[in-house]
Amino acid sequence: MREMSFSICGTCSVEEQTHNIDHASDLLQFANESRQDGCFNDIIIRVGEKNIPANKMVLSCYSKYFNTMFKSEMKEKYKDAVEVHGVDAESVEKLVDFMYTGKININTNNVCDLLAVSDFLQILSVRKLCIEYLLTTITQQNCFTIQGLANCFTIPQLTEKFNNFIVENYQQVVSGDHFKKLRKDDVINLIQSTHNKVEYELFKFVDLGEMSPKMLEDVVSVEPLVRKLDDLGWTFHDAVVQRAKGTEKSLISLGGKTSLTKVTKFDLETKQWSQLPDLSVGRQAAAAVVIDDVLYHLAGDLQTDGDETATNIVYRMKLKEKVLKWEKIASMNVKRYVFGAAVINGVIFVFGGADKDSNAISSGEYYVVPLNKWIQLKPMKIARLSHCLVAHNGHLYSLGGYDGKQELCSVERYDPSSDEWKDVAPMQTPRSWFTAVVLNNVIYAIGGHDGKQYLKSVEKYNADDDTWVYVKDMNTERYSHAACVAQNKIYLVGGRDSQDKVLKSIECYDDQTDKWSVVGETEVELYYHSLVAV
Repeated sequence: MREMSFSICGTCSVEEQTHNIDHASDLLQFANESRQDGCFNDIIIRVGEKNIPANKMVLSCYSKYFNTMFKSEMKEKYKDAVEVHGVDAESVEKLVDFMYTGKININTNNVCDLLAVSDFLQILSVRKLCIEYLLTTITQQNCFTIQGLANCFTIPQLTEKFNNFIVENYQQVVSGDHFKKLRKDDVINLIQSTHNKVEYELFKFVDLGEMSPKMLEDVVSVEPLVRKLDDLGWTFHDAVVQRAKGTEKSLISLGGKTSLTKVTKFDLETKQWSQLPDLSVGRQAAAAVVIDDVLYHLAGDLQTDGDETATNIVYRMKLKEKVLKWEKIASMNVKRYVFGAAVINGVIFVFGGADKDSNAISSGEYYVVPLNKWIQLKPMKIARLSHCLVAHNGHLYSLGGYDGKQELCSVERYDPSSDEWKDVAPMQTPRSWFTAVVLNNVIYAIGGHDGKQYLKSVEKYNADDDTWVYVKDMNTERYSHAACVAQNKIYLVGGRDSQDKVLKSIECYDDQTDKWSVVGETEVELYYHSLVAV
């Protein structure tokens, strides 16, 4: 063919024209038709028994998974076929079709699989479409499935949508069959994520009758939600406490000045005393608590050759065993006696007391039962011995005591969640060698010594208005006595009076009548002992 050369340069005044024709769709359509015809394909995707032909360039354009595979020095880069495991084959085929056509149908039957596979292959455009679809389809029947997808694939907007839906439809959702089939962990997550907005509805579904008295006392009665239920009134809260504290049948006394190893039980119905196994190591000025029918006896004074000897040993006895026996567990970090001990949610807390040199200390620690371990805590603001420690509404209150110079009326409150102490209203009377208990949401400080005289006065603290008021005096002054709450009443056992006479009488306080009455006697002299109700 003869070479030809043409030019119209300079023969017209028409300006240069630039054209931008979108032929990408034509290219993809051709590539898709060729792929289906078996032309130009350079890779086979194998999912199970299905073979899906494709082009590496197209796959890499739409999928970060394949882009990384074919651009890096992975062995798949040089292969004609790659295997993809653990995904739905039909969904992979739909997604490959989408890469070539830009079209995909999403419905309730395939959205879960498409979301899972697009997330795995990092096809972000389809992942986004699946999320947008799910946001419009949440119902009472599928809301927990959608929550599961949100958690599995970390989709905050789905989680927010689920939480809002639960808040708006709470009673219908938790009454349905889908909720009843949830795993324990899923129920816990649901409550944790929504309780601030649905707390009043939530409590309607709690069957208090199925809970143990111990759980009601240590967990339910201190739950902030219970204390906030003003619209249900304090009658509800009192019923919880009444049930929790109304089933004790006996009092157990442990150790003491003249009964170092003795453990005795007082039956509240028969008013009779019986013997339990002696302490492995006798002590006075120790502490005792009960957790889930296990009795713990903590530290105290060994009284070695008449001298004050602080110890840190701890023993426990399982009260439900056929053969009762004491077993030693982890010792506390600090040796102490005349200290305070209390329990919150199955955790034992101890603070203060006297050390081996009889000096007041401020340190504290707590015992984790499953770990059999004592862990140190932030100390109290004031060093105290012969004080009292009580648990109330999820906090600890350290009351009165002796700081080495004088009897104290000050009270400080400990928040376990922040590990911080805060001063609250002081008692009206300084007290050491006294007892304190919690009855019906009120703290009672009972008897003791004010630095000048022995006391029979009793005062109670209301945490809601941070005030102390006096109630009815005991029948006689007492110090170095022990007290506990049983059957919704306060019981006092032992102690000494102003003449240093050991008191054998057992007094009982009824807050409904504001009266003290004598309900029995001890068989032995009990003072500087410990007392619990079971």
